[in-house]
Amino acid sequence: MSRVQPSVLLLSSLFLLAAGCSGGGEDSDTDTASTGNTSTTNSGSGPTGDPTGDSGSGSGTGDTDSGSGTGDTDDTGDTGVPDEPHALGTIVLGESHPATGGSATPSVSAVFIPNAEGSAAKTCNEVIAGCELAKIPDCDGSCESDQYCGWSDSCTPTCLQICDAQCSDGEVCYFPSPGTTGCKKVETFDAGALSFIGTPIPITLFPPYAFMGDDGSPFSSGGKATVQASGAAGAGYEAFEREFTGTQFIQTSPTLDKIGFSEVFGSGDIPISWVPGSGDVTITATVTAADFTTGTITCKAEDAAGSFEVPRAALEGALGGETVNGLSLSITRRGRDLHTDLTTKGELVGETVQPVGWLEVITSSTEFHAYMGCAPGEAICDDSCVDVQYDDANCGGCGEACAEADYCEEGTCVGETACFSCFDDSLLGACKSQNDACQSYAPCKTFDTCYSACQTQACADACVEAADQMALDLFNAIGGCVCDEACTNECVDFC
Repeated sequence: MSRVQPSVLLLSSLFLLAAGCSGGGEDSDTDTASTGNTSTTNSGSGPTGDPTGDSGSGSGTGDTDSGSGTGDTDDTGDTGVPDEPHALGTIVLGESHPATGGSATPSVSAVFIPNAEGSAAKTCNEVIAGCELAKIPDCDGSCESDQYCGWSDSCTPTCLQICDAQCSDGEVCYFPSPGTTGCKKVETFDAGALSFIGTPIPITLFPPYAFMGDDGSPFSSGGKATVQASGAAGAGYEAFEREFTGTQFIQTSPTLDKIGFSEVFGSGDIPISWVPGSGDVTITATVTAADFTTGTITCKAEDAAGSFEVPRAALEGALGGETVNGLSLSITRRGRDLHTDLTTKGELVGETVQPVGWLEVITSSTEFHAYMGCAPGEAICDDSCVDVQYDDANCGGCGEACAEADYCEEGTCVGETACFSCFDDSLLGACKSQNDACQSYAPCKTFDTCYSACQTQACADACVEAADQMALDLFNAIGGCVCDEACTNECVDFC
């Protein structure tokens, strides 16, 4: 007769003992069950070259790193020009290119506002590990139907009035005085036609100003060009002609797509390096968690340094502490030419037209890349995605290998080795009270000694015949605890 492991005899006979000796009764619901191996397909995914869709060039509304001239920016510190009342024109010429190579995508936009003071939308940011996370105001449902939740000047969530006057076609709602809504004729404030001279691609824009091309750049790296404005037909800027210099194209080295998978989705900061230049560098990271929560952080870096590490704390902070499962990363270099000697003309209802006009021309170069993380249940092991729910070499976590004869099922090793190990641990843990009860009753302890020493089924049967019913019940209670509570998964094939 082949050798039989005592532990196998124990586990395979636990409930049969009680059924055979007691004739059913309380143990009648302890039928044995067995499950086989479950086969799944482990599909890991690595970095992709999908663009983020954000060229990083801005919208030309003044919401750029160079400031909007509202008095909340650092115009004075950057230029030495007093931040006196002024109108503001912002022209943004951008190019964006994927880290994997290929053509650049050009974009140009422009906006002109009659009074820079108080024109920018109020935003409030939270600083996490040196990077900024845009906060979303939450008024906790306290706003009325004619209000919306926004920010106060002190960055406190505040209910603000909606401009809800019923206006006719060609009119727009506005506040002629605080708390009072009204309608006024839609009016424009622009600079007429904009023509760009000396740019790699010919560009002429009319209000409203927007251009998006298929390939190329609207400026040369370090090259000079000129923008001409024909002047507004109504209220707006007088005709002007101003020169600007294109920023240097941003080039990461190594490129963003070469950042290792474990570096992107590991526990450390993400290193980024680029060819140093002389512009303003901003790194933007949009992160996604497994539950599809998203967040975006922006980090400013010293261009001349040529390197920056995106803090992991900031990435996870944008997700409320959740682990990053998807990442879109972009790095943008911006250059800015500021002219403060332009003039405006005309009047607008309900708005002040400042006679002095400023013009900022921003050129931006952006490189981007997107990374896909692991699917739910997967983990990064040796720089690749592994399904730790069913991978025998990484069961429940990286490097947590099952014994050779065992297999992984729902993140737990199942089989003889795993079951016996769990059984032994349970006698000092979850099933200690049942084991102590058996050891304190001499016939149960004798049966345990007899049964555990058996190497054959005949020996095990002889031990059963010699035991009384109470000894068998106490012994079976240990098995019930092991199979139903302590080692349900590990011993599923033996219970």
